[in-house]
Amino acid sequence: MAARNEDLEPETGRDLCRVRRGEKRRGYRKDILTNNLSERDAVFICIRCQGILRKVCISTDGGEQFCSSCKEEGESTHPNLPMDKMVLSFKCSCPLMVRGCRWLGTIEGCEDHLDTCGYVLETCKLRCGVVLQRDELKVHEKEKCPQRIVECKH
Repeated sequence: MAARNEDLEPETGRDLCRVRRGEKRRGYRKDILTNNLSERDAVFICIRCQGILRKVCISTDGGEQFCSSCKEEGESTHPNLPMDKMVLSFKCSCPLMVRGCRWLGTIEGCEDHLDTCGYVLETCKLRCGVVLQRDELKVHEKEKCPQRIVECKH
């Protein structure tokens, strides 16, 4: 089913982090994990955005851990690379699983997967305004788009 709306922002699946228009990326979404976090896993939760830590940094003042995008201006921090590596190895599903994508992997692999996932919504490159899943868009642009170039039969 095609949507036609100039204001519709295609869902790229890049919402591994909950992002609203104009916001910075924050922590990873908890609902993409294939295993639920337990209470002892609270160390992996950002104290500021409550998402799973993304690009972990540590405050040099109090030792608090949070996402690098949650860092306040002028705040002194340093990266926590071992924690980053652990988070990137968490098992997850594609954020577009609700549309039918069955990909399973790690948070680190999910970024690459989304570059090719057929369930990502994209806008027609021929500028007709239609928004479709990536796999359906190829057929649309080639065979159905009213803006496509067709060869004259006469």
